[in-house]
Amino acid sequence: MFPKRIDNDRGSLLPSRFAEKKRHTMILIDDLLFAPFSGWNFIMRTLLKVAEEQWTDDAPLKEKLLHLQVELEEGSITEEQYLEAEALILREIREVQRRKIELAGGDPDQFEGGISGSAVQEGSGASITWDPNESNE
Repeated sequence: MFPKRIDNDRGSLLPSRFAEKKRHTMILIDDLLFAPFSGWNFIMRTLLKVAEEQWTDDAPLKEKLLHLQVELEEGSITEEQYLEAEALILREIREVQRRKIELAGGDPDQFEGGISGSAVQEGSGASITWDPNESNE
């Protein structure tokens, strides 16, 4: 690890001061030499994170859909124009959802038709019957 020397006064092994200074100097030099690379890595990781967030953000698409509905209610667009634009926006929203599933490590084709069938079980199986003509005494 460190060059050791015997301290004659106590008879114990201690790292030499020269070795400690050399080690601290080397750490400082390494930090200075690799600082540009560390900074570059930080910048690239940040850019990747921001791009990934924008790539999987469906909020702007939902805002577009809401704006489209407002235009239809105001009469700015016809129902045919609304249906065409809505279909495009909903297709884009489904694509964003597929990307989210892929990034999470899931299989987006598994959820192609939505969640249904035997995978989803609603309720506990208990049933309640109510007769409005029956009195509660």
